Amino acid sequence: MMNASHKHPHYQWRSTATTGAGANGTSHNCLITCPSYKWSKTMEASHILKVLCCLLCVADHDVAGIPYPGDDASVPELVRYYHHLCYTLKRRLNIRRRNNQSPLHTVVRTILALHRNGLSDVGYRYMWRTLNIGFGLCVTQSRVRLCLRTIDQQGVLDRSRRVLRRRVYYNRGPNYLIHVDGYDKLKPYGIAIHRAIDGYSRKLLWLIASPSNNNPRYVSYWYLNWIKQRKMLPRVVRSDAGTENVIMRDLQRSLRYNHNDDMSGQKSFLVGRSVANQRIERLWGTLKTSFTQFWRNRFQDFQDTGLLNVSCPVHKECVRFCFLSVIQHQLDMFAENWNSHRIRRQRAEVVTPSGIPNMLYYQPEIFGGRDCSFPLPCNLQTIDNLIEEYTENFPERGCSNEFINIVELLTGKRRDQFPIITSYADAELLFRTLIAALPN
Repeated sequence: MMNASHKHPHYQWRSTATTGAGANGTSHNCLITCPSYKWSKTMEASHILKVLCCLLCVADHDVAGIPYPGDDASVPELVRYYHHLCYTLKRRLNIRRRNNQSPLHTVVRTILALHRNGLSDVGYRYMWRTLNIGFGLCVTQSRVRLCLRTIDQQGVLDRSRRVLRRRVYYNRGPNYLIHVDGYDKLKPYGIAIHRAIDGYSRKLLWLIASPSNNNPRYVSYWYLNWIKQRKMLPRVVRSDAGTENVIMRDLQRSLRYNHNDDMSGQKSFLVGRSVANQRIERLWGTLKTSFTQFWRNRFQDFQDTGLLNVSCPVHKECVRFCFLSVIQHQLDMFAENWNSHRIRRQRAEVVTPSGIPNMLYYQPEIFGGRDCSFPLPCNLQTIDNLIEEYTENFPERGCSNEFINIVELLTGKRRDQFPIITSYADAELLFRTLIAALPN
């Protein structure tokens, strides 16, 4: 080991005894003096040697400043490098760093970078393993836990409560973004449902029961009729990638082509996964409890008793002929109740306001919003021409013309004389009568 007084002119070694620590275990006091620091406190000789060793490793540029020579270095270069790291001296002096941790600012900077790159929902144990294994940092779990609690307090609280962290839905006003989707829970029995909802007000724009929601001409018919009724265009329409939406997509993009906003033209129609269509999927849960479950149970009872055979197209025609008008009547009641009910204020801080959907849609200024619709680029006659050219409505009572002819023969009445059924009891009686009258 180099002489401390030679390599460190600022430090002077002066021993108060002729020998260091003896073999009998006794130690002798030593004194280290510095021109800028007047140390008068006596310390153990072993402690003095440890301090000098730290000074040699940290303060001396010639000793601690030797860079790693590389994997292809010669043996003398490697010996010189490892010798100057003082591993042997530290081991002989029993020097161990009990707090050999990476700097705190390095740990925090790495955690922030990981949060930005997608690891914002992981716990402290996962983050600790990532820092130690993936980045080679030496950090304790307690320090990582404290860092996460400081950086992402809400995330730590949600994970401790096992709360699902939901996305924040942003919408500036009515017609800023409308959501369109189909509902297939009654499709095994021959009835499909389609609907659209405004993202800001949560107002139901249309809710229709039909024989199919996969026909693009049906979907575009409902879309153009709503546009004709409102005499305006929504800013953006959002749906899934199903083929039933292709005509509606082309119509929306064409009608919005000449507008000058940032979402005009191709951007005015968004396509995404159906399960991620947040506003639509939330309402399907409410529709199931208050409407769909009743009809599924009734149709399942018909099927269990042998009255209904879902694999028979004629039986599905009977279901539509008898129950479609009743189901549409109940859907109209559901839409009216939904649009007039009060949406409660959410506990979490959200951008969309609470209130009655009809008021939020027609009077958004009261709630700090604005109508984001755009004027029609054409007159209503052009819209009628588009309806005639690109759309069609589903058949009367949702049944084929051949089946209506059979019912006319069985009942002896013309199709315009068929009563409109609005009660479940009358529809069930008619259904049982038709099934019994039809040949096996």
